Amino acid sequence: MSDRDDNEILTLVTREIEALHDFISAWFRGELQNSEQVFNEGFRDRLHNQIVNIQPGGQTLTSADLLQPIKAAHGVNPDFQISISDVAVRFVDRDRSLILATYVEHQSGARNTTPSRNDRVSTVLFQWPDGAPRPLWMHIHETARPLN
Repeated sequence: MSDRDDNEILTLVTREIEALHDFISAWFRGELQNSEQVFNEGFRDRLHNQIVNIQPGGQTLTSADLLQPIKAAHGVNPDFQISISDVAVRFVDRDRSLILATYVEHQSGARNTTPSRNDRVSTVLFQWPDGAPRPLWMHIHETARPLN
């Protein structure tokens, strides 16, 4: 990872953020095969084993809190959509193994969120082990943002 420049890091981080959210929305809509392999490749393998996710309402979730409920949510929300905007890399450590980024997550058709159309300003801390093809999601903090 240490040989990547800032523009390449932004591109790779943007792709990773979009890919995870594309997976989640397609999984919830039931558009992906409901298999262990698809779930692991699209979601589980992207998460650090000690991930922390702070939800807009303040709940703190760990991998144990995230994995089974998301796996069980296959196909439960056929109208769910997520898009991502405003990705910015805020910090990259000296050896480029830790990356802090922010982005805005736009949701529509969300069944478990009120309102069903909502925005979240999110901060993510990635760990990118040397030689790994993509970063691992270590810490996510989501803050609800009023829609304009």
